Amino acid sequence: MISQAERAAEQRRAKLELVRQQVEEGSLTIRKMTPEERKLYPPRPAKSRDAGRRRIRERG
Repeated sequence: MISQAERAAEQRRAKLELVRQQVEEGSLTIRKMTPEERKLYPPRPAKSRDAGRRRIRERG
């Protein structure tokens, strides 16, 4: 049985492979942001690793 994390990792690998193929074919272009775009869309702060996890409360 595949865990959710393994499934997500496999989907990510497949998506990255699709992007690589599109770049090779020329149907997708990746470029650097202009200084104006960088001002409009600054880098996002990195999320902590625990940001998406839920806490499980103990009943007692």
